Amino acid sequence: MAASGSDVAFLHLGKLFSSLISLDLRRLLFSALAISVFLPLCRFVRRDYEDFLALGPGGTPSNFLGYLRISYLRLFTLTDPLTPPPATQTERPEKGFLQQLPKRPQPRPSVAGIAPHRQTNQKPPAHLYQLLRIALYSLVSDNSKLLLSGNSCFEKHGLALFLCLCPQCPDAECHTELLHSGPTYVNPTCKNTGEICHLHPSDSSMHLTLHPSDAALVISQGWGERHPLAGCPVLGFGGRLLPDGFVMVYAPQEESQIGVLKEIVRAAGWWVGGVCLNSTSEG
Repeated sequence: MAASGSDVAFLHLGKLFSSLISLDLRRLLFSALAISVFLPLCRFVRRDYEDFLALGPGGTPSNFLGYLRISYLRLFTLTDPLTPPPATQTERPEKGFLQQLPKRPQPRPSVAGIAPHRQTNQKPPAHLYQLLRIALYSLVSDNSKLLLSGNSCFEKHGLALFLCLCPQCPDAECHTELLHSGPTYVNPTCKNTGEICHLHPSDSSMHLTLHPSDAALVISQGWGERHPLAGCPVLGFGGRLLPDGFVMVYAPQEESQIGVLKEIVRAAGWWVGGVCLNSTSEG
């Protein structure tokens, strides 16, 4: 029996209505899925951005563009910052500066971030931070022909120590017999400035560059860990941003630890510039 015109029209109307419902349902499902993914993502980014800002000022601007830069750099970080830097067969000298270090009695602090890269606990009282500053300045005074203090090249602020090639040093007489030959440092750091260490006011930790075996000793004895980007090639940044032996040294927890940290800084000066820094002042 042939369908009447009204039946055909009703059939087409039903199909149209079904397609509209199907389209609205798909839109509704897509919107629900987008909301279920987008809202948690927004909450995560907000918390992560706040955590980035809470670390304080560092080598990266404390704004959202700086946060996006750090988020990209996370793709290239070390798997384990407690793994010592590789020692190659061509390393010269083969042995480091440090003969031994005592075991750090405290457990490792919690560490977060890339730039800034900071401790989130075990922050010492203000007087220990001041004692550490005094110890660093004493190295400058004990080695006035070799060292200068200034703002960090890595961090753009904060106390840093720099090895100076003659005739940059403030004294007329230079210890040329202690300096290696050549136009650059033995193991250049930030833009070949000769920066050997810098101190973070927010947590009293330091960053410095060490011989692979010295870095391994510092890590194994609990005094520090490698920076997350140490020795890591970064796509779009022209290779490695930081040397293999770029290490965070944890903040002192007691006055007796200042001397150990000072000795580690001397090891950094030896590795970066090939010099043996005197340390006669207290601290």
